Amino acid sequence: MNRQRPSFLYGILLTAALFGFSGTFLSESPSNKNRASTAPLSRVEEIYAPFDTLRTDLSDYIWPTNASTVITSSFADYRRTHLHEGVDISTNSQNGYPVYASRSGYISRIFISRRGYGKMLYMRHPDGFVTLYAHLQRFDDKVDAYAKKLQKQNKRYSLEVDIDPAMFPVEKGHLIAYTGETGIGSSHLHFEVRDSALNPINPFLLPQISAAISDQIPPHFDMVAFTPLASGSKAQGRTRTWVVDAKRENAGEYVLSDPVKVSGLIGVSVKASDQADILKYRTGPFRFEMYIDGKLVFTSAKKFILDGEAHQVMAYYDRNLLRARKGRFEKLYVEYGNRLPFYNRLPEGTGPIDTSELEPGEHQLRILTWDLSNNESSLTAMLSVSPSAKR
Repeated sequence: MNRQRPSFLYGILLTAALFGFSGTFLSESPSNKNRASTAPLSRVEEIYAPFDTLRTDLSDYIWPTNASTVITSSFADYRRTHLHEGVDISTNSQNGYPVYASRSGYISRIFISRRGYGKMLYMRHPDGFVTLYAHLQRFDDKVDAYAKKLQKQNKRYSLEVDIDPAMFPVEKGHLIAYTGETGIGSSHLHFEVRDSALNPINPFLLPQISAAISDQIPPHFDMVAFTPLASGSKAQGRTRTWVVDAKRENAGEYVLSDPVKVSGLIGVSVKASDQADILKYRTGPFRFEMYIDGKLVFTSAKKFILDGEAHQVMAYYDRNLLRARKGRFEKLYVEYGNRLPFYNRLPEGTGPIDTSELEPGEHQLRILTWDLSNNESSLTAMLSVSPSAKR
């Protein structure tokens, strides 16, 4: 069922989400128009409250290996069944580079499997935060000997065991393992940061981690998709998704060559990528904003994921365009049921263009995106709204 919002309510909720207002709002359900409800806020708070304060010393984390500072996959990048919950660091197709404790703490869990993350270590830190190191060739000598002892006792290769805090204390920067290619995938180091509730945190929010990457290249826009979301809605005169190539005019500046005719409720999604200096690997941009005639209507940033919600990959990426082999398009709207904390407290239903709220004529669509080094790119297009599109 296509759900639409009254324009006055949309404006109130969007303002509250973007500027931090609070209060009691009217329900979106037509049957509840005349009674107050706090449900929209309580659901938003449930998603975002765990990340209001990161109770950790952000400056205390260091880069976990000397293999390289090349990122082959970033936080919240696409996976077929989930969002990537950490970053992948290149090891130059080789094994055996040292892995260092990103902070002081203790080895809290050993995980070994022939699939998935292969050999993995969890480190718990004094504030409760956790760092994870995966696809390891082997652990440091003491931990490795202990793991092999347990494997022998259990008579099986797979192992998942919690460790007493006093057993393997580790100082920041000390050797804990060596890079490898265990589990699924080629040689690389998978690195994660999680809060005390094991919610994944983007490692590049940490100053010493982000400072390790050299990047002066702005993100790249490839294509823009316009998807009719409600009955009778159309993009470029059709009820199916309209995909158009972005044209690069200058460094970091893109346009759509021709106006796009829209009517009804339209969702915008973009195929975009980011590439650090002299690296061949492309990842997804970090942050987006979308404006209609200079008014901010959508914002997102890949900062956090709730533990257990990484499977919502298709709430963020456009499933139909993936199936059509068009590529990985990131939705610039919040679908109903989306529990990803990417949207700065914007409520469900935010982001689609509703031509009933626009006057007939042309309107400017402007999309901004940033990478983790704050390099910015923009895409500008004109939307054409006919008189019949304003209901």
